[in-house]
Amino acid sequence: MINKLLEVIDNNIVKQDVPMSQLTTFRTGGNAKIVLFPRNVSEIKEIVKFFFDAKMKYYVLGNGSNLLVGDKGIRGLVISFGKDAEEIQVDGCCMIVSAGALLSKIAAEAAKRSLTGFEFAAGIPGTLGGAIVMNAGAYGGEIKDVLISATVLTPEGEVLELSNEELDLSYRHSCIPQNGYVVLEAVLEFTPGEEAAIREKMDGFKSSRIEKQPL
Repeated sequence: MINKLLEVIDNNIVKQDVPMSQLTTFRTGGNAKIVLFPRNVSEIKEIVKFFFDAKMKYYVLGNGSNLLVGDKGIRGLVISFGKDAEEIQVDGCCMIVSAGALLSKIAAEAAKRSLTGFEFAAGIPGTLGGAIVMNAGAYGGEIKDVLISATVLTPEGEVLELSNEELDLSYRHSCIPQNGYVVLEAVLEFTPGEEAAIREKMDGFKSSRIEKQPL
Protein backbone atom coordinates (compact mmCIF):
# COMPACT_ATOMS: atom_id res chain seq x y z
CA MET A 1 0.00 0.00 0.00
CA ILE A 2 2.89 2.37 0.74
CA ASN A 3 4.34 1.67 -2.71
CA LYS A 4 0.96 2.41 -4.32
CA LEU A 5 0.75 5.64 -2.33
CA LEU A 6 4.19 6.75 -3.51
CA GLU A 7 3.14 6.18 -7.12
CA VAL A 8 0.50 8.93 -6.93
CA ILE A 9 1.76 11.17 -4.10
CA ASP A 10 5.02 13.12 -4.05
CA ASN A 11 7.28 11.00 -1.84
CA ASN A 12 8.76 14.16 -0.33
CA ILE A 13 5.59 14.59 1.72
CA VAL A 14 5.35 10.96 2.85
CA LYS A 15 7.24 10.02 6.03
CA GLN A 16 7.34 6.66 7.78
CA ASP A 17 7.70 5.87 11.49
CA VAL A 18 7.35 9.48 12.64
CA PRO A 19 7.50 10.07 16.44
CA MET A 20 4.21 11.67 17.47
CA SER A 21 6.15 13.41 20.22
CA GLN A 22 7.42 15.70 17.45
CA LEU A 23 3.91 16.58 16.32
CA THR A 24 2.10 17.18 19.63
CA THR A 25 2.40 20.00 22.14
CA PHE A 26 2.65 17.54 25.04
CA ARG A 27 5.71 16.04 23.32
CA THR A 28 4.57 12.48 24.04
CA GLY A 29 3.57 9.47 21.99
CA GLY A 30 5.06 6.63 19.99
CA ASN A 31 5.56 6.51 16.23
CA ALA A 32 2.91 6.92 13.55
CA LYS A 33 3.32 4.33 10.80
CA ILE A 34 2.82 6.85 7.99
CA VAL A 35 2.47 10.64 8.17
CA LEU A 36 1.74 12.81 5.14
CA PHE A 37 2.60 16.50 5.14
CA PRO A 38 0.59 18.11 2.31
CA ARG A 39 1.84 21.51 1.17
CA ASN A 40 -1.33 22.78 -0.46
CA VAL A 41 -5.02 22.09 -1.05
CA SER A 42 -4.32 20.15 -4.25
CA GLU A 43 -2.14 17.63 -2.42
CA ILE A 44 -4.72 17.26 0.34
CA LYS A 45 -7.37 16.40 -2.26
CA GLU A 46 -5.09 13.80 -3.86
CA ILE A 47 -4.37 12.16 -0.51
CA VAL A 48 -7.99 12.00 0.65
CA LYS A 49 -9.13 10.67 -2.75
CA PHE A 50 -6.46 7.94 -2.61
CA PHE A 51 -7.47 6.90 0.90
CA PHE A 52 -11.17 6.83 -0.04
CA ASP A 53 -10.57 4.67 -3.11
CA ALA A 54 -8.35 2.35 -1.07
CA LYS A 55 -10.96 2.24 1.74
CA MET A 56 -8.31 3.30 4.24
CA LYS A 57 -9.03 5.30 7.38
CA TYR A 58 -6.87 8.24 8.36
CA TYR A 59 -6.45 10.78 11.13
CA VAL A 60 -6.23 14.52 10.45
CA LEU A 61 -3.76 16.38 12.67
CA GLY A 62 -3.47 20.13 13.11
CA ASN A 63 -1.05 21.63 15.61
CA GLY A 64 -1.35 18.57 17.88
CA SER A 65 -2.31 20.76 20.83
CA ASN A 66 -3.83 18.98 23.85
CA LEU A 67 -3.55 15.68 21.99
CA LEU A 68 -2.36 12.62 23.90
CA VAL A 69 -0.92 9.75 21.85
CA GLY A 70 -0.14 6.42 23.50
CA ASP A 71 3.39 5.03 23.68
CA LYS A 72 2.48 2.43 21.05
CA GLY A 73 1.86 5.24 18.59
CA ILE A 74 -0.55 5.16 15.67
CA ARG A 75 -0.52 2.16 13.35
CA GLY A 76 -2.64 3.93 10.76
CA LEU A 77 -2.29 6.97 8.55
CA VAL A 78 -1.94 10.57 9.67
CA ILE A 79 -2.38 13.72 7.54
CA SER A 80 -0.52 16.57 9.23
CA PHE A 81 -1.56 20.13 8.39
CA GLY A 82 1.71 21.81 9.26
CA LYS A 83 3.36 25.11 8.36
CA ASP A 84 3.87 24.01 4.76
CA ALA A 85 0.10 24.26 4.25
CA GLU A 86 -0.23 27.67 5.92
CA GLU A 87 -1.68 30.39 3.68
CA ILE A 88 -3.32 33.72 4.55
CA GLN A 89 -4.81 36.05 1.94
CA VAL A 90 -6.24 39.42 2.97
CA ASP A 91 -9.05 41.21 1.11
CA GLY A 92 -10.19 44.30 2.96
CA CYS A 93 -11.80 43.17 6.22
CA CYS A 94 -11.84 39.53 5.09
CA MET A 95 -9.21 36.84 5.15
CA ILE A 96 -9.08 33.61 3.17
CA VAL A 97 -7.09 31.28 5.39
CA SER A 98 -5.91 27.69 4.91
CA ALA A 99 -6.75 25.09 7.54
CA GLY A 100 -3.11 24.70 8.57
CA ALA A 101 -2.66 28.33 9.62
CA LEU A 102 -1.99 28.89 13.31
CA LEU A 103 -4.61 30.96 15.14
CA SER A 104 -1.84 33.06 16.68
CA LYS A 105 -0.52 33.94 13.21
CA ILE A 106 -4.00 34.89 11.97
CA ALA A 107 -4.49 37.10 15.04
CA ALA A 108 -1.11 38.76 14.49
CA GLU A 109 -1.94 39.42 10.83
CA ALA A 110 -5.32 40.89 11.79
CA ALA A 111 -3.69 43.16 14.38
CA LYS A 112 -1.08 44.35 11.87
CA ARG A 113 -3.90 45.39 9.55
CA SER A 114 -5.95 47.01 12.35
CA LEU A 115 -8.71 44.40 12.15
CA THR A 116 -10.52 43.53 15.36
CA GLY A 117 -12.60 40.48 16.32
CA PHE A 118 -9.95 37.78 16.57
CA GLU A 119 -8.11 38.88 19.71
CA PHE A 120 -9.62 36.01 21.71
CA ALA A 121 -7.78 33.45 19.56
CA ALA A 122 -4.28 34.91 19.90
CA GLY A 123 -3.30 32.56 22.72
CA ILE A 124 -5.07 29.40 21.55
CA PRO A 125 -2.37 26.90 20.48
CA GLY A 126 -4.07 25.42 17.45
CA THR A 127 -4.76 25.68 13.74
CA LEU A 128 -7.80 27.15 12.02
CA GLY A 129 -8.99 23.76 10.78
CA GLY A 130 -9.14 22.29 14.27
CA ALA A 131 -10.69 25.47 15.62
CA ILE A 132 -13.54 25.27 13.11
CA VAL A 133 -14.13 21.57 13.81
CA MET A 134 -14.76 22.31 17.50
CA ASN A 135 -15.83 25.97 17.21
CA ALA A 136 -12.95 26.97 19.47
CA GLY A 137 -13.35 29.98 21.68
CA ALA A 138 -12.05 31.89 24.67
CA TYR A 139 -12.72 35.09 26.61
CA GLY A 140 -16.21 35.55 25.19
CA GLY A 141 -15.28 35.00 21.55
CA GLU A 142 -15.80 32.00 19.25
CA ILE A 143 -14.79 31.07 15.72
CA LYS A 144 -18.44 31.26 14.64
CA ASP A 145 -18.41 34.99 15.44
CA VAL A 146 -16.00 35.73 12.58
CA LEU A 147 -16.51 32.78 10.22
CA ILE A 148 -18.32 33.47 6.95
CA SER A 149 -17.82 30.07 5.31
CA ALA A 150 -15.53 27.05 5.16
CA THR A 151 -14.42 24.91 2.24
CA VAL A 152 -14.42 21.24 3.16
CA LEU A 153 -13.56 17.96 1.50
CA THR A 154 -16.00 15.07 1.83
CA PRO A 155 -14.78 11.48 2.36
CA GLU A 156 -15.62 10.86 -1.31
CA GLY A 157 -13.33 13.68 -2.43
CA GLU A 158 -16.04 16.25 -3.23
CA VAL A 159 -15.32 19.90 -2.39
CA LEU A 160 -18.12 21.80 -0.63
CA GLU A 161 -18.37 25.39 0.52
CA LEU A 162 -20.48 25.55 3.67
CA SER A 163 -21.85 28.72 5.23
CA ASN A 164 -21.63 29.53 8.92
CA GLU A 165 -25.21 28.28 9.35
CA GLU A 166 -24.63 25.07 7.40
CA LEU A 167 -21.67 24.19 9.63
CA ASP A 168 -24.09 24.01 12.58
CA LEU A 169 -21.68 25.74 14.97
CA SER A 170 -22.46 25.74 18.67
CA TYR A 171 -20.49 25.30 21.90
CA ARG A 172 -17.51 23.09 20.93
CA HIS A 173 -19.52 21.59 18.09
CA SER A 174 -19.84 21.54 14.32
CA CYS A 175 -21.23 19.14 11.75
CA ILE A 176 -17.73 18.34 10.45
CA PRO A 177 -16.79 15.27 12.56
CA GLN A 178 -20.10 13.45 12.08
CA ASN A 179 -19.87 13.89 8.31
CA GLY A 180 -16.19 13.00 8.04
CA TYR A 181 -15.30 16.31 6.39
CA VAL A 182 -11.77 17.69 6.15
CA VAL A 183 -11.48 21.49 6.42
CA LEU A 184 -9.41 22.98 3.59
CA GLU A 185 -9.78 26.72 4.10
CA ALA A 186 -12.17 29.35 5.42
CA VAL A 187 -13.27 32.93 4.94
CA LEU A 188 -13.11 35.10 8.06
CA GLU A 189 -14.53 38.60 8.40
CA PHE A 190 -13.33 41.19 10.92
CA THR A 191 -14.12 44.79 11.84
CA PRO A 192 -11.85 47.82 11.38
CA GLY A 193 -10.22 48.93 14.62
CA GLU A 194 -7.10 50.52 16.10
CA GLU A 195 -3.91 48.46 16.12
CA ALA A 196 -2.76 49.71 19.54
CA ALA A 197 -6.07 48.80 21.19
CA ILE A 198 -6.15 45.42 19.45
CA ARG A 199 -2.63 44.52 20.59
CA GLU A 200 -3.38 45.68 24.14
CA LYS A 201 -6.41 43.40 24.25
CA MET A 202 -4.39 40.48 22.85
CA ASP A 203 -1.62 40.99 25.41
CA GLY A 204 -4.19 41.07 28.20
CA PHE A 205 -5.70 37.75 27.09
CA LYS A 206 -2.26 36.16 26.77
CA SER A 207 -1.27 37.27 30.27
CA SER A 208 -4.52 35.95 31.70
CA ARG A 209 -4.02 32.58 29.96
CA ILE A 210 -0.45 32.24 31.30
CA GLU A 211 -1.62 33.16 34.81
CA LYS A 212 -4.55 30.72 34.86
CA GLN A 213 -2.90 27.92 32.87
CA PRO A 214 0.81 27.98 33.72
CA LEU A 215 2.95 25.54 31.74
